[in-house]
Amino acid sequence: MRDIVKTTIPLLALCLAVGLCLSYVNALTKGPIEKRKIEDAEKKKKEVLPEAQTFEEIADWKTAAPEGHVLTGAYRGMRDGKTVGYVFSAAPKGYAGAMTVTIGIKRDGTVGAVSLGDNKETPGLGTKAGEAPFITQFAGKTIATPIELVKMTASGNQVQAIAGATISSRAMVVAVQHAAAVARELLKREGGKP
Repeated sequence: MRDIVKTTIPLLALCLAVGLCLSYVNALTKGPIEKRKIEDAEKKKKEVLPEAQTFEEIADWKTAAPEGHVLTGAYRGMRDGKTVGYVFSAAPKGYAGAMTVTIGIKRDGTVGAVSLGDNKETPGLGTKAGEAPFITQFAGKTIATPIELVKMTASGNQVQAIAGATISSRAMVVAVQHAAAVARELLKREGGKP
């Protein structure tokens, strides 16, 4: 019994010390990590809607979102006090889980750009959803009609799926479609071209 107490007390003290150190490190890094996330989000917004100087969160965007939407946020892109477009963040379910997608939609009713962020898609296959030529297919597509995913050569408002990564491709299209639905409603409210 005495041997058990003798070894337990030092182990307990060691665990307590390690726990305190981890708590301290967590407290030190929490602020910088949050700051970095905000900076990265702003960079993504600027990437998909470069015409905008600033972005302001849209409070009532969920009222325009389709049922079962994958959107996580909506922002108005501003330049010289005027709306130049909208940026949407989304988290559609890809092959290996949620994907972080940022979508820019211009005031003229076209997709500005789409950017893929954090994802767990298959390297060299599903991750191609964030690379050219797939990701660049969205630019310039109109939001007035649905964007369709096709397996063969795309034309008009179609996007060609990545061979072997249809689920990842479909997730990207779903994110853009949901953003387009909200953007159409926002453009109607604000007198833009849906």
